[in-house]
Amino acid sequence: METPETSATPATPATPDAWAERANELMTQIEVLLEAQLVEYELLNSKLEEWKQNPGAEWLTMADYEPWQNALKALEVAQREFDAHISTRVE
Repeated sequence: METPETSATPATPATPDAWAERANELMTQIEVLLEAQLVEYELLNSKLEEWKQNPGAEWLTMADYEPWQNALKALEVAQREFDAHISTRVE
């Protein structure tokens, strides 16, 4: 006698969804870039805090801001790529 738990046909493995796999890849990329951006932000913030403690010290320059800005730009590009990808989902 068959029950819903013990059907006669074995369960077929789910076919990989290429769209979902790509979405997961993009989300993973965003997570990595977000972490990198956060590290750069914290480094920049520590430089600013150090400067506040020693106002006579050298001013921060664009070279101090550049790593954080580059990390932020990379994150924005990845987010746009993810947004473009998820907008292609057809139900």
